Amino acid sequence: IEKINTKDAVILTEEAPWGSETEPCYMIPRGDILVVGGTYLEGDKTLEIREEEESTLQRNAWKLGIDTNRSKPIGKWTGFRPFRPTVRLELDSHYGVDEGIKLVHNYGHGGSGWTVFVGTAKHAA
Repeated sequence: IEKINTKDAVILTEEAPWGSETEPCYMIPRGDILVVGGTYLEGDKTLEIREEEESTLQRNAWKLGIDTNRSKPIGKWTGFRPFRPTVRLELDSHYGVDEGIKLVHNYGHGGSGWTVFVGTAKHAA
């Protein structure tokens, strides 16, 4: 019987009124910083944050329990998420084989990438 890693993360998902597939609302803790997102504008290539996008982010922070009257943003940025219609998950049999390196192509998970990439890479390897 294979041992189960008891240090795996527990993930709680809820069907909540604060976001949707086209109007995401999320928070990612990164050390002493909370990253709040987001917007979803398919095909948009604008680098500047629009006023309505900034309002959306402030509203999302409030919806997620952040006191936006006491906690001010320390940075803002835009990012472009590459898109592909399916996940690519495969072990590359051409690169690093002689050196004993396993190269796993593991992308295209969309918004779930941060959550599932480790498990899917282990599965492919």
